[in-house]
Amino acid sequence: MSTVPTPADVMRRKAHPLIAPGPHDPATDEPYRALWERGITGTRLLSHTKLVALLLATHADWATGRIPEEAQPRLGRLIDLTALPTGQIVASLSVLEERGWLARDDRRRRWNVASVQLTIPGPIMRRLKQAARTTS
Repeated sequence: MSTVPTPADVMRRKAHPLIAPGPHDPATDEPYRALWERGITGTRLLSHTKLVALLLATHADWATGRIPEEAQPRLGRLIDLTALPTGQIVASLSVLEERGWLARDDRRRRWNVASVQLTIPGPIMRRLKQAARTTS
């Protein structure tokens, strides 16, 4: 018996959206940055990637997770604050973006000029919201 799914099997599966399950509602949900930080600390990312991620979070608004344009931590600032080599920071930012933790305003722009925003991958957002509901 074959365990390889056919195209029909794949089409019958329930779709799991990769985006967050509905927009974040600051009135009913936990603050976005708190959810984001809990999600980051619960991942298996390398320690220097978590350091860069948590440093980015310090620039974000607590309730919405948005980083205002005037508070954007560009690459040079991240190098100064973390004391990590440029390559490690660029690799960390790329990993965070690839895994859905960051969104760059334009992927063609380099990290030293691009604006970033905190994002939470859909499956992790569902898990965090579900955990928040069960503890309250």
